[in-house]
Amino acid sequence: MRTASRRVFLAQALGAAVAAGWMESCKSPATRRGTVFANAQRTGTLRVGIANEKPYGYIDGNGTLQGAMVELLKAVLAPYGITHVDAHIADFNALVPSLLANRIDVVGAGMFIRSSRCGSIAFSNPVSRIGGSFLVKKGNPKNLHRLGDVTRQPAVKIGTQPGVDQQQEVVRSGVTPEQIVLFSKDTEALAGLQAGRVDAIYFPSLEVNGLLATSGDAGLERADPFEQPLGSDGKSIYHYQAFGLRKEDTDLLAAINRSIATLLASGKLLRILGAFGYTASDMPSVGIGAAEICSEPEAG
Repeated sequence: MRTASRRVFLAQALGAAVAAGWMESCKSPATRRGTVFANAQRTGTLRVGIANEKPYGYIDGNGTLQGAMVELLKAVLAPYGITHVDAHIADFNALVPSLLANRIDVVGAGMFIRSSRCGSIAFSNPVSRIGGSFLVKKGNPKNLHRLGDVTRQPAVKIGTQPGVDQQQEVVRSGVTPEQIVLFSKDTEALAGLQAGRVDAIYFPSLEVNGLLATSGDAGLERADPFEQPLGSDGKSIYHYQAFGLRKEDTDLLAAINRSIATLLASGKLLRILGAFGYTASDMPSVGIGAAEICSEPEAG
């Protein structure tokens, strides 16, 4: 009886140990090590997702990580002892799924705060305010200065990227599906314009400036002037760029927001982003936060 009892006891103990181990294995790595922020402070490293697009986050010809959002993120994290940004490249529309799957810790691709995205992820307070622009052939042969010019010319084709805000604006403006050509990257859209597949490409103004500068193509120009589309309130649509995080990473979000506020107040935020073409007019107003932008109806 004593031997049988001992076997029962050992079996129960082993079962408990296995159960405990299984429960522990179900915990996320962040839970076992502490929060993502605490772990980043311990290791000095944070994983950031980029779309390999200028001027936001990209790998240059020398294999060096560059970009406006990358440099800003470094400055944001430095006060907390996080000195290394581990870049992970993905298509733009794969960045949020990568974040939610714990493959990255921050989206650093110049993503805009949108109420539809706010349901899935958290955003830092904004770091910029950006409008859109057309890139066209020299002389702007189709005379395109607003989305309405595209809708009035059924033969005109416009290119942009899936998942970006400009795609939504094009659709909401009444441009037909037959007129819209989607490219996986802005550089592919540029090649499409050069090849005559589209008459214009539509991206954030900074991105258009970067494409024009990088291409060195004298046969292209930014459409000037360009009239921003209007929202339901009758005001021009502008978008706010920010860092994207998982909703549970509240301490990391609070730390990032503290740094953004300090950099904005000191003028250093503009100095960092200014090296990549941002101007004072691209800076967000002091006091405007992600929560306020998330609560607003999406423009369009």
